[in-house]
Amino acid sequence: MLVIPASATYEWDNSINIQKDSMTWGYTEKYSGDRSIIFKKYVDMEFGDDDGFVSAWELLKADVAMSKSFKQAIEKNMDVKIDNSSKNVILLDVETDISPELLGLTGEERDIVNKYEVYYDFRVPLDESGSVLWFQGEPETDVTISLPEKMKLLSVDGVDNESVNESSKETIIQGKFGFTGEVAIEYSIVEEKPAVEKGNDAENVIADTTNASSEESKKTRIEDFFERLFSTDSDEILKKLKLDGTNYPDTY
Repeated sequence: MLVIPASATYEWDNSINIQKDSMTWGYTEKYSGDRSIIFKKYVDMEFGDDDGFVSAWELLKADVAMSKSFKQAIEKNMDVKIDNSSKNVILLDVETDISPELLGLTGEERDIVNKYEVYYDFRVPLDESGSVLWFQGEPETDVTISLPEKMKLLSVDGVDNESVNESSKETIIQGKFGFTGEVAIEYSIVEEKPAVEKGNDAENVIADTTNASSEESKKTRIEDFFERLFSTDSDEILKKLKLDGTNYPDTY
């Protein structure tokens, strides 16, 4: 893997939006300082002509490659499960939005913000199956999880500094993925039964179903994504980028 100077900074956060029959998982990553230069030089070298300048064409090629690598990483290690199984989860697509700040001279430090959106469908809606949702995220990164109306939150496991805000329209969970990156949400669906025969009182019945779910820790799809993206030997990349320690003698 690439060795990043200590002065470089990197941020990653997650936004998970759940509906009864689908969900989206949005990611935002930010490179700044020395790491932004390394990333720009990598794009120029891997997808361009290594001339010290990232063009629009090189940026487009990087966008396509990153989308493909991200999707392959998720397909290899599915990051969403319902009751300990991914058979009900369909990965539809991965869309990327690579920062235009990558354009231009590779030696200039800039704040680079890339965004990814991953789309899933559920073969069977959540109100007809399951009671535990499981996610494999990047450890110790910010996460916001949105649950839809009538999806009652019973418990949350794996979110550090957890906060829960409930309203009539949705439930919002905020915090950080724990050190394993695994989060389990136990839930039930609030269902309203139709009115009974005329002359009887109508009742609303809340049906709660709960099942225990446990998951083994796996390599996260982010780690696999970067292994695919940075598949070139790290020593060779650093040598090509002239980042083998000669430019940063105190940080290697």
